[in-house]
Formats: sequence, C-alpha cells, structure tokens
Amino acid sequence: MKKFKYAIFIFFAVLLLPAFGSSIKTSRIKKIGRAPNFIALSPDGTKIYATSYGTHELLGIDLAKQKVTERVEVGTSPLGFAIADQGDLAIVACMDSGTVVFVNLRTFRVIADIKVGGRPNSVAVSPRGYHAYVSNYGRSRDGLLHIIDIRERSLVATVKVGISPFSIVVSPTTEKVFVVMGGDNEVWVLDPDQQVVVGKIPVGEAPDGIAITPDGSRVFVANSRTNDLSVIDTQLMKVLVTVPIGKMPFGVAVSPDGKQVFVVNTGSRKVSILPTDLRQLEATTFKTDKGPTDIKIGPDSHTAYVVNESSNSITIANIP
Repeated sequence: MKKFKYAIFIFFAVLLLPAFGSSIKTSRIKKIGRAPNFIALSPDGTKIYATSYGTHELLGIDLAKQKVTERVEVGTSPLGFAIADQGDLAIVACMDSGTVVFVNLRTFRVIADIKVGGRPNSVAVSPRGYHAYVSNYGRSRDGLLHIIDIRERSLVATVKVGISPFSIVVSPTTEKVFVVMGGDNEVWVLDPDQQVVVGKIPVGEAPDGIAITPDGSRVFVANSRTNDLSVIDTQLMKVLVTVPIGKMPFGVAVSPDGKQVFVVNTGSRKVSILPTDLRQLEATTFKTDKGPTDIKIGPDSHTAYVVNESSNSITIANIP
C-alpha cells in the first residue's frame, strides 16, 4: 500500500513539472539607462543596481517604486561590478577608461578612481570583504587579474592570466578565485595569498558567466558557443558533467539557499532553472525581454532579476 501511494505521488509530481514552468509570473521595470548589462542586489533586497554601458553610469533602482531613483557617472563603458562594505560600496570595472571606480551607495557619489589600464571588465569581492578581484582583457594576448585592497582603495598586485579573462567568483570557504578565460576555454584558479595560478580547468567553448554554491562545493560555467553548462567539483578541480542548456548562455546565478542554478540564455531570450544537485536535468524556463545578460536572485531565493541589455529593462520573475 505504501509503495502504491508513493507511486501515485511521483506520478502527479511528474505531471506538475510542466505546470511549474508555465506558472512562473514575470513583470518588468522599463527605462533602465542605455544598454544596461550587469546588476547587483542590496543585501536587504530592496534595491537593485545596474551599470548603464551607454550612459557611463551606475544606476540605483528602488524595487518598491519600480524605477531608477539614483544615478552617478563612473567611467567610460562600465561593465561588471560588486557590492562590498555591507552594501554601502560598489566597485565598478570601467572598460574603456581602464579604471576601477568606488561608489559610496549611501551618497551615490564616486569616492575613488583607480587607474589599472587595459580593459577591466568584471569584479568579485572576497568573503571577508578585504580584497576585490578585477579581471582585465589587457592590451596584449594575455589578460590580467588585479588584486585591490578595499579599505586602502589601492592596487595590491597584478597577476598575468590567460586570454580574455572575464567573470569571477571567490570561494566562500577557501577564498580561491575562479576566473573564466574566454579565449582559452578554461577556468583558472588563483591562490590570492600566494598570488599564483594553482589550477586550470577545461570547460566548453567561449565560456562567459560563472557562479558558485554557498558552500563552495560546485561552480557553474555558461559556455556560449557550445550552448551548455559546465559543472565543476571544486575539490576534484574538474568538470563533473556538462549539461545542454539554451541558446548562447551568458549570465549565471545560484540561489542563496544553494538549491537552484539560473542560466540566462541570451540567444533564446529565456532563463533556465536547474537544481544544483542535478537530480533533474530538464530545465524549467521563463521568458525575458530582448538581450538578457545578467541575473541575480533575491534573499528569499524565489525572486529572479534579469537585466536586458537590448531592451533597457529588468525582468522580475517569481519562482514557485
């Protein structure tokens, strides 16, 4: 009898899987600068910040008011950025001005501007909040990774890395730095204390976005040319499995509870959702506006925010 009840439960659970995807409700906030490309959430989830590539600004969006309420010019062509100092500071990589800009988010003013040269593009902050890591395309074949002291607002060191370094994540447990090398089709692992590369992990072709689980056990990498997602075991330092995903996957995020991974498929204008333990390999999806690039998940682990570069908008999805 118990087996029969269990079989009935599984039967209805499978039937409900498609309904789960179709029940995801979305809304959007319009007029988000010009060509917004990367976003970050305030720790309390009441504000979202976005870099506006076309207007060279960092924007503050009030989620209750559903509109841009703050803006400040940073540097030329701002791209990736990270939030530090318990939500009071934004560190922005400005590609064409070759600068890393510090913005006080309470006053929404620039308080520091560090010249690094090259073409900086992405930022991540260490779990303890002392250092920021900035990837830089450089001006030659090899790229660079900058280590910046957040308190002193100064450049500590620069490490030569591979071709076209882009997205970065830092392990919350070991503080190792994982950097996507778009030109090498690899993820490089850096020991920040020794300032040396300790590993190179092959992934798919043209990797872009990267995300790590809250326990630091798995890293997810979106490969835009092979349309798949590489899943890395951080202890074994190798890819466990490669999962087919949507067209031209780019941004990746893991929910704060560590249960789901979200992948932005720029080419198909959809977001794919998978369990991080990969017990199910068929993704649930929801649609976005044209040109989605980056994604962040709210503190409740059930609200997804997607920035759409071509539509100057942010899509908000409520995940059941």
